[in-house]
Parts: sequence; structure tokens; C-alpha cells
Amino acid sequence: MTAAQKRIASLFQKMDREIGRISANPVPKTVHQFRTTARRVEAALEELMPEADRNQRKLLKQLSRLRRRAGRVRDMDIQLTALRNLRVADASRAKTQVLQALSELRTKRESRLQDSLDKATMRELRRRLKKARERFPGDLPDPLRLAGQLLSKFAEEQSPIDEKVLHRCRILGKRIRYTAELVGDEPEAQRMVAELKRMQDALGEWHDWLTLAGSVRRLLPGNPNSSLLLAVSNIMRAKYRDAVQAVANTKAALLRKPSIAASQLAAVGRRKASSTDAAAAVA
Repeated sequence: MTAAQKRIASLFQKMDREIGRISANPVPKTVHQFRTTARRVEAALEELMPEADRNQRKLLKQLSRLRRRAGRVRDMDIQLTALRNLRVADASRAKTQVLQALSELRTKRESRLQDSLDKATMRELRRRLKKARERFPGDLPDPLRLAGQLLSKFAEEQSPIDEKVLHRCRILGKRIRYTAELVGDEPEAQRMVAELKRMQDALGEWHDWLTLAGSVRRLLPGNPNSSLLLAVSNIMRAKYRDAVQAVANTKAALLRKPSIAASQLAAVGRRKASSTDAAAAVA
């Protein structure tokens, strides 16, 4: 069994565990683990098995729906934590008002998530996961080569950076990282994962404060110049600058000398695949 096959088997086992955990106790950590594991499973299926059968299509649709519902709960968890830790001396009343509204919304979203995780749904999801795992072929595409191809798309993102570009980089960065993680101990894959994680962290923090600013604006409609909204907006703008810099740094680290270029990375994956095929032919 190759490193990628071992990681895929472990990933599907973890997904099965996270389904049980989130249905039993959707606390913030459990919700977060469910979402990230679901994204990794989706990346493995879509990148390594692009010719999806009926089971895989239904599994991906089901995972995506549950992940989005979990994401709505996760958004509330992040906003509540950020707001509780924010110190604004003359906005305590507004802060309390927003915290209460977010807490109530979190409760409603958690209830909807749990309604989606009834016994029949969980049973079907686990059955489809098992079937998809068993269908993975022995001659998997090389994840390093696939990550290199995805990295080429990241390199093509030449537009002036704005919110839309940052959102695209955030989503694509996750996909590249989760694909590269399947490689194992390959040094270049590990370096790629580390660089992308740093970018993800910066983009994630910006997105979290952007979302919180939108919530505060919506929940305090009669006070657009409130101290609370100004404080949140100031942090959001600082995080935006950090995110823009993080994207530039990641491109510099992964796509320019002395780093390996995306085309070279894909070639490394092709060479590895050729070596594996040759060894198999000799055997």
C-alpha cells in the first residue's frame, strides 16, 4: 500500500468518526473537525477520482450539504469568540446586543445541522463512504503531480488583488494543500503544505473579520457609525492587508526561484509515476 493509499484509508476512517461526533455533540471543536475532514475527503475524491460514479456523486453532494450547514455553525463560533475577546470601552451595550443575537442564531443553526444528521442520513453517508473508499484503485494518480497542476492555476491568478481574488485563493489554496497532504513525507510536498497553511491562516482571519463586520452591520442597522462597527472594520482592514501580503509571499515562495516552479513540480510527479510504473513492470 502506497503512502497516498494509507492516508486515504486513514482519512475515510476519520470521516466516519467525525460523523458520529458531530451528531452527538456539535461543540466548536467537533464542528471544525467535521468541516476540515469533509473538505479533505472531497479533495481526495475529486482530484484522484475525477470520473465519479453515481455513489461518489451522491456522496459528494451529501458531504457538501452537511459541510455547509456545519460551516454556518462554525461561522457563529468564530464570530462569538472574536467579539468576546474584543475590547471596545464605549460599546459594551452594542457588543452585548450583538453577542446575544449571534448566540441565538448559533442555536438555530446547530438545531438545523442536527436535524440533517438523523440516523437514516448517517447510515447512508457511512455506507457511501465505505463504498467510495473500496472503489479507490491501486494505481492512484500521483498527488504531487496533481498538486503541481493545481499550483499552476494559482500561478495564473494575476488579477489585481481584491476580495474576489482573495476568496478564490482561499478556496484553491485549501484544495492544493489537501491534495499535497496525501503525498506523505516528500520534502517538497511538506514545504508546499507549510507555505499554503500560512496563507490559509491569513486569509481565514481576514474572512472571519469580514464576516463579523457584516454581522455587526446587519444587527446594528440604526447605528452605522457605532464604535463597535468601527473597531471591527479597522481590524478587518488590517487583516485584509495581511491577507494580500500572504498571497504575495506564498506565490514568491512556491512559484519563483529558489523555489520549485509549478511546472517543475508537476514534472517531479510525472517522474515518480514513471519510476513506479517501471518498477511494477519489472516485478
